[in-house]
Amino acid sequence: MDEVSLLIDLLDNNWSSSATTLQSAGTITSDHIGKPNIIDIRTLEANRGSRYDLSLKDLIVVFEDSQNIEYPTVHFDIRNETHSFTVHIRHVQDERAGTDGDFGKDRLRALYLITRHVLEGKRTGYTASDGSKFNQIFVGSRSESNDRKKRIYGYKITVETKRFALSVP
Repeated sequence: MDEVSLLIDLLDNNWSSSATTLQSAGTITSDHIGKPNIIDIRTLEANRGSRYDLSLKDLIVVFEDSQNIEYPTVHFDIRNETHSFTVHIRHVQDERAGTDGDFGKDRLRALYLITRHVLEGKRTGYTASDGSKFNQIFVGSRSESNDRKKRIYGYKITVETKRFALSVP
């Protein structure tokens, strides 16, 4: 599994348990625990990636920004990889705002907290069912990414992953 797919797998498989944990702790409410669509920007499926109807469901889009490879031994038969990602969280302020003016703000906060909880919960590694793995996961900076005209609230989160001792084919 490639690195973007692995990060999506991590978020997808651990979303519900993190949401439940944060709800039980009183950090988020049950109104805000629904799972968003989590997609790879490279997908070519209809209505996924470049065009998406946010009124149906919130969205998390994963981009890989860069990869760095190093060969930690003099034999060059193994390598370490560092991958940098941007995780875009998107929520549209829709008709729910008429009854709860803070719904969009609260929903975006919950999406961010659940995403961060999933990633931080696996900071010492994650292995997918096919054996693909990250050895370390680091949550980096967060910045706002809003579009007031379209009523879209969003965050961009930087994530760095490391994979160690990979055999060179």
